[in-house]
Amino acid sequence: MNTEERLSHRLVDFEPLASQIKRFWLQPEQPFAYQAGDYIMLGFNTEDLKPFSIANAPREDGLLELHIRNEQGSDWMKTLFALEKGATLYSSPAKPQMQLQPEKPLNLFIAGGTGLAPMKALLEARLAAGISQPTKLYMGARHVEELYLDATLRELAESTPLLDYIPVVSEDEAYQGLQGLVHQVALRQCADLSQTHVYVCGAWAMVKKAEEEFIAAGLNKHSFTH
Repeated sequence: MNTEERLSHRLVDFEPLASQIKRFWLQPEQPFAYQAGDYIMLGFNTEDLKPFSIANAPREDGLLELHIRNEQGSDWMKTLFALEKGATLYSSPAKPQMQLQPEKPLNLFIAGGTGLAPMKALLEARLAAGISQPTKLYMGARHVEELYLDATLRELAESTPLLDYIPVVSEDEAYQGLQGLVHQVALRQCADLSQTHVYVCGAWAMVKKAEEEFIAAGLNKHSFTH
């Protein structure tokens, strides 16, 4: 029997970000402590929970932001996407996934799909602390529509010295920007990895391949966070 504490949240808002991706805003109904890079186990009852990264650094209003893709076609996911505002959801306490590390002379954040969620949270924490070293956010998607916060991230990079945003599409030959696997584009653009920290989140196969290829290219294994 699972004896881990369960916490309740109210679904206060949601919006479509792409055809199969929604942003959900949850208001915890009790104090909820976490740090950027954490995740929660979430569900409609206290037993059947699924893992989701928190997509924002802690806010004064306590809201939790989630980016969720409806790609499994499961009854569980259909139920989630059909919820109305005001619904109650249950979660575990926050769990550690990745933590922001001290800045290096180059800092790379590489996201595949909704793997953007913890990258966004970590970047918000870094922005709050102040960016003092070159920082690049690589956002990878299969199709241009899945660059789901593209305009927001472009505006953020334009207004933030030392922050670059680089979108990459892998399966749309008509796309006019960078094409290919997002971590490989980052590798081509950042040849010297000797003083670099790399954060990666996305499909597990992508994360492991990125880890192998970055370390093979000279990245210290302790400078890879996923």
